[in-house]
Amino acid sequence: MVKFLRDPASTGGVSDPEATDIDRRAQDVVKFGKIKEVDYKRQPPAYRVLIGDENDEDNHNITDWLPAGGMRAKGDRETHFLEKDEKVVLLAEGGELATAQVYPAGTYTPENEDEKETTDKAGVWRKIFAKPKSKGGQGGEGGEDGGEGGEDGQDGEEDEILGEISYDRSTGDWLIKGLKDKGTITIEGTGCSIVMKEGTITLKAKNLKIEMEENVEIEAGDTFTSTAETSEHEAGEIVLAGMTYLGASSKEDRPAIPVEIVSDMPAKAVRSK
Repeated sequence: MVKFLRDPASTGGVSDPEATDIDRRAQDVVKFGKIKEVDYKRQPPAYRVLIGDENDEDNHNITDWLPAGGMRAKGDRETHFLEKDEKVVLLAEGGELATAQVYPAGTYTPENEDEKETTDKAGVWRKIFAKPKSKGGQGGEGGEDGGEGGEDGQDGEEDEILGEISYDRSTGDWLIKGLKDKGTITIEGTGCSIVMKEGTITLKAKNLKIEMEENVEIEAGDTFTSTAETSEHEAGEIVLAGMTYLGASSKEDRPAIPVEIVSDMPAKAVRSK
């Protein structure tokens, strides 16, 4: 079979249709852009991606809804959705953008705080959750569709770090950090939990066991209170520095009669009221 190729000069710049399609597909295998729209309520959640300069009518494209990707494909799951205006790269098998996969394409640029690196040394894993700077007076946390909006922002507004998790391999130090004045850190296990909120740590468990090789020190600025049906203490010595009330009927009771203990033998038990 003889195949005649058309001359682009005589066909308005269009040569062989197959060659043109192959060239287009090759160029569309990898594309860079930014998230134009988000919809976290879709099944699955999805993005529309802007490719090119939106101000150039002849040189930009907005994809159809593309499914949000996950870090795992089976069993364990991890969710961390991309946001509007976030830089992404599209990987399209066969150059078909309609079936492209969307991945973050952040590059560390000191001029943009949203893309600045989170640490300056190797061996440190650090994840920061931050509220991005507002642009054009718009910003804030997501609304119904999970996108940005709903709060007024100001140009040049500083980033607000909402939380941080980090690990330093050289020191073995872990850090879990939330907001100073709001937010809660909760650790849950089987039948127990630790909740840190508004300056208070609440530990709930069926049993609490503390094993220390040396010392346990508890410093309370005001009052140390413990409540139990029975309180048992076993020690070689018990030293109480301060006024001691024995046999009080409640924690508010303050018996006024002094008690004197006289014995030639070490007392194994003391009872008084």
